[in-house]
Amino acid sequence: MPERRALRSPRHARRAGRSRLGATALALLAAGCAQPPQAPADLVERFADAYVQLLPLGRVMDLAAAKDAHWPLGEKAGMVSGAQLGCVRRAMSSPVVTPRQRQAARDYAHAHPATLQADLQILEAGAARVLGQAMVWGAEGKTTQPLAGATAAEARAVAAFVLEPRYADLRRATGVAQMLGASTQSSQAIQGGRGVAQGLLAHHLTDAFLSCHIPVKLLY
Repeated sequence: MPERRALRSPRHARRAGRSRLGATALALLAAGCAQPPQAPADLVERFADAYVQLLPLGRVMDLAAAKDAHWPLGEKAGMVSGAQLGCVRRAMSSPVVTPRQRQAARDYAHAHPATLQADLQILEAGAARVLGQAMVWGAEGKTTQPLAGATAAEARAVAAFVLEPRYADLRRATGVAQMLGASTQSSQAIQGGRGVAQGLLAHHLTDAFLSCHIPVKLLY
């Protein structure tokens, strides 16, 4: 009997090895098929709301258009047809721009599920309202200091959004990082918020020119 067991042991070893290899292959296959973490749908939509509040481009555009029938072309409006001017004004309006912003926010949320909760929290804590208000007041020609009407919690939220490294991706995605540069002052973020609006408006204007078949050289 001991000799028989000795003869079968190499086979058992090979079978055990094959079993281990099979289990390893199944584990690797399962890992490859595993889905990445998904952002909860309710958080995604709340983030889209906060994103638009932070960057109220549609409202800024509507205010500018209401003030000037030639906006956004100004003196160059005479260089295009009435249909082209109307096309650009429609492309630069809240019904067109805001849905695009919401989709951009959803794309960011789905790409950053691990930080979405923290990003949403800082925006809803006041960063979105204060910086967004700065953009609107800038469009209205007001020189009011937005932080003067902010609560202490909102002021802290603005400072955290501007300064803390964990919000770096969010600052880049919203354009705030580019406007702030090396600044480490939350007051600079308020002024930067107005600059962000101008920078983003220029981006949308370029897209509008292209979709309305207007030479982009008219921008310069």
